Amino acid sequence: MNARVVVFGATGYTGRLVVESLVERGVRPVLAGRRERPLNQLACTLGGLDVRTADLAEPDSVRALVSEGDVLVTTVGPFERLGDVAADAAASQGAHYLDSTGEVGFVRRLQERYPAASDDAAAPGDAPRGTMLPAFGYDYVPGILAGSLALERAGNRAETLRVGYFAPGAGPTGLSSGTMTTMLEELSKPFLVWRDHRWQKPGRMPRQHTFTVDGAKRNAVMVPGTEIVFLPEAFPEVANIEVFNGWFSAPGPVMKAALPAMAVAGSSSLARKALGKGITALTGSEGGPNASERDKSSSLAVAVVTDSRGETVSEVRAAGPNVYTLTGHLLAACAEHVLKGRSRARGVVGPLQAFGLEGLVELCASAGLREVSSGAAR
Repeated sequence: MNARVVVFGATGYTGRLVVESLVERGVRPVLAGRRERPLNQLACTLGGLDVRTADLAEPDSVRALVSEGDVLVTTVGPFERLGDVAADAAASQGAHYLDSTGEVGFVRRLQERYPAASDDAAAPGDAPRGTMLPAFGYDYVPGILAGSLALERAGNRAETLRVGYFAPGAGPTGLSSGTMTTMLEELSKPFLVWRDHRWQKPGRMPRQHTFTVDGAKRNAVMVPGTEIVFLPEAFPEVANIEVFNGWFSAPGPVMKAALPAMAVAGSSSLARKALGKGITALTGSEGGPNASERDKSSSLAVAVVTDSRGETVSEVRAAGPNVYTLTGHLLAACAEHVLKGRSRARGVVGPLQAFGLEGLVELCASAGLREVSSGAAR
């Protein structure tokens, strides 16, 4: 039987974008989710795709979605609470696994459970395991792409990498309900940075950094990032890696005042429920910005590498379409690449480990994410 791409959560906001992008590429994915009626409606709209029902509350139904060699793409989150069933199902069946998580804690948990290994490292009797690529979307492929290019050009002069994420043209209503929910939860948790060649806690409250974007100073607040998980292995010379989000570039005092309230809201289940209705009203019936709204904004990742004196030695900017459009394209492009055998990695790996830098550049370009400017090392 030919290997298939199965999209779990196909009728959700991000899931539908992935499905549409796959169809545009000539891939006919299997649509999977809890409710058969909306799945059938979407399948008919896109030319009669196959449909399967599955529920996280019934792990056997999720395992039944895939066989060895298939690619399971899941957009069902928040992943730290809901993601284990799909990941475990793919691993147990020998299927490849991709997801749209922006939750670094979940990525590290998967990495510990399913560490990367070469094909010849499997012990006799081990279940076959495919490539597992969590967080293969706007979080955090652009930063890994831009960061890898900047670090490669900096060479042994690299001391610190700072990555900033921006969404030119987007406003607060440009977020999906899933993004808002995840942001609330993530801001309530302590997280790690890569400092002095090891993972360390920067403190509970994020700090800020200023980037120059289109000639203007843009504030960004520190956030968790999978860059600290996957880049140190490829670039052992870099001592420090920090990731920042500058979507709204609020003035420093405003951002500092807002963060405690957001952290409290994220840490309380009651507060999250109370905010749920507001989030739904803000994001609309589609669960996020519609096509015309997405067309008004773009995505940008800025990677700056400095030396031990704090001087910039390389800088790379990677730009693409709207962050959600880009996530759909990235997951679709990755699924297609994995389906064609372009990644031979086993277990949880990052984009660079799976495809190499040249392959990652090619994959990202096919998704609309390209380097737009860079600064040569001085």
